[in-house]
Amino acid sequence: MEGENRMKSLMKKDSSLRRKTAGLSLLELLVTILIIGILIGVVAAVSSKFIKRAEKVKCISHMRTLHTAFLAYMQDKGHWPQMPKDQEWTESGFFKFWIISLEPYGVAQDTWLCPSDKLFMGYKKMEKKRKTEYFGSYAPTPFDDAPGTPLRWNQPWLMERGNLHGNGAHILMPDGSVQESTQAFFGR
Repeated sequence: MEGENRMKSLMKKDSSLRRKTAGLSLLELLVTILIIGILIGVVAAVSSKFIKRAEKVKCISHMRTLHTAFLAYMQDKGHWPQMPKDQEWTESGFFKFWIISLEPYGVAQDTWLCPSDKLFMGYKKMEKKRKTEYFGSYAPTPFDDAPGTPLRWNQPWLMERGNLHGNGAHILMPDGSVQESTQAFFGR
């Protein structure tokens, strides 16, 4: 009899233990949700930094592609592209001239647009406009038509139209390097 009572008592304890471990308490659930929330916040912060860095790398790649196209243009024509001086230019007309001048060298309009330039990228309204009008994030430097002028002086060839990456506008130099405008680019 004593053995039977002892057995029943052990079974009761065992079943009560099973009930307690079968589910999560409210506190355990809240702690789990809090930990998941913190992890999501960390991942979101890190991923936005990666996205910004990827946009910056793509922007620099676009500028270097433009550098190669300008070099090819100068090799073919013997001078820097010359905009007609006898007319006033709208922004769209200005970029149309540059985009069409470099199109034979594999440069499309999208190459003239920085992925971080939210004025032109990502908006549905601009997607339709980009098919009929010309836009760009980089402003070329006008040089005269002497063959060596763009290479002779240490003047930037292109400059980003704004501080799109947070460290100053990107500047494309004659040697193909891309610098930020917070760095001095003269007198190397």
